[in-house]
Amino acid sequence: MKKIFFILSIGLALYSQGQSTGSLKNIMMNVAATEVPPALLTATDVYWTISTVSTIRYVNTTPGSNYNTYRSGGGMIVKFKFLPDNRFEFLLYIQANSYGTDTETWTQVNGSVIFSKDAKGQPIFTTRAEKGVYRIVRNGSISTRAIPENELRDQHSNTYLWEQTNLKDDPENTYLLMVDLDAHPGADINQPSTIDPSWVSKFHILNK
Repeated sequence: MKKIFFILSIGLALYSQGQSTGSLKNIMMNVAATEVPPALLTATDVYWTISTVSTIRYVNTTPGSNYNTYRSGGGMIVKFKFLPDNRFEFLLYIQANSYGTDTETWTQVNGSVIFSKDAKGQPIFTTRAEKGVYRIVRNGSISTRAIPENELRDQHSNTYLWEQTNLKDDPENTYLLMVDLDAHPGADINQPSTIDPSWVSKFHILNK
């Protein structure tokens, strides 16, 4: 997920925690280092989600089963789920439509996760991807392959700085803010100048 989260990063810095209505210390209090904090556990039909799929729709003129149907202009949906027994699930859907080529890709990864604190006392979680699959549909042609062990280890297993928060200007919604510490080891939540806003991924927790 190293490359994926770098691409997905959006301009919201962790120092927005100053606007939060929740307390990170309260969230972490009385939670064992290896457990998923209760505030982050997600039900079967709930995910922490980023969505940038375009709302601009067009008529598909490519011959095939989708001919003359309405499609979005493209984009991505990212979902992250934390489960009991220290498990996580990651889903990435990307849609691209250009030059007569209609492409959809899915990445699904499952594995274990450990929540703890680093040497600076910052809240972190570390994922260890155990299995996953890539699925591609290009103009109706489908291909599927398992994610190789080296990619599970090197691209989909990471350590993240995190905060679960409600923003001052959006108090009704809950967000998960994350920074990839493997890519940005100098990030320090207590020193906002060490975190570039572009490094931060903001997930919104959706009920469905």
